[in-house]
Order: sequence, then C-alpha cells, then structure tokens
Amino acid sequence: MLQIQDLIQAGQIETAIRETETTLGQLSPTDFHYVIGKDLLHLKKPLTAYFNYVYTILTEDEELDIKALYLEMNSFTTQYDQWFLHLLAYESLMNRDTPDWLADFSGEAPKTLTITGFEPLQEANKKYMETEGYRNDQLRQACEFQEYLVILRVQELVIETIKDNKGKAPWAEIPVFVGAHDYEDLIFMIH
Repeated sequence: MLQIQDLIQAGQIETAIRETETTLGQLSPTDFHYVIGKDLLHLKKPLTAYFNYVYTILTEDEELDIKALYLEMNSFTTQYDQWFLHLLAYESLMNRDTPDWLADFSGEAPKTLTITGFEPLQEANKKYMETEGYRNDQLRQACEFQEYLVILRVQELVIETIKDNKGKAPWAEIPVFVGAHDYEDLIFMIH
C-alpha cells in the first residue's frame, strides 16, 4: 500500500486511517475488522508518564543530550502475547530517509509501555499465525490492513500526546519518530 506510506510521509495520518478503514471495511468480515473505529487515545496519560520517566532517566542519570527519540512498537503480528512500545534516544539526528541509523541509539528505556485496548486483535493475530491464515488471500489482505491501522493508531496516539505536552515537557519539543519493528517504511516523524 504505497498510498498509505505516502500519506504517512506527508503527515496525513487521519486521512490514512480513514482510507485504510474504508478499504478494510469493504472486505469480507474477519476478526481483524475489530480495529475499525478503535483508537488508542486512552493511553495518552500513560504515554505521557512513560515519556517523562524515560526522558528524565536518560538526561539526568545517563546525562544524554537527546536530539531525537524513536518510539517503536514491537513485532506485534508475531509477538501477539504482549503489544508494547519501547523508547530509544539519539544524541544526533540522522537522515530520516535511511532507517539504518535507528540501530545506533545512544540510550534506551529501561522498561516498555504495554498497549491495552487491542487485545481482540492480539487474539486475531495469534489465531491467524497458528492456523496459517496467511494462506488465505482475503484473510491475508485483511491482516495487512489491520497491521497498517495498528501502526497508524499508535502514530495518532503519539501525535496527540505530544500536542498535549507542547510547551510543558522537553521531549515534546524534539523530533519523535514513531513506527513498529519490521515496518521501517511506515515510520513517521513528529516535530
């Protein structure tokens, strides 16, 4: 879905969500359709606390001069038992067009933030993998749209959390990259 990648790069997350939900909604119903109309905005407060906690540890205890952050969701399609976010910090801002630099982080969060609210999707992914659902073209297509929507909803959560903390928290004033493991082509930068 090159169009979704283009929308993400253009910062049009809401448009990408609407278009992806519409496309998924046109497919035969599956367990993945649960994601339609569901967001993660109930996690804004826990995410704010997570950013505050990690930023304080990395700047005060580890004395890092943070220039960028990367909030990454785990490999959620295969690690369906727990979905979580993990924060990495960088003392320099590299070329965002080549994701290789993401491996060269200066510091990382000592713990992760568990994603809640999408447990039925975790079950859908587990069932999909255990029953080799990827062998069914329609199911595979629904799964792919669900993957995009999960990532887009994480990006929406981060955008709204940063918006709420602008002028209040130092981490809300630096570039924050948001993506999921193994989906480097869908990373979005908020600045």
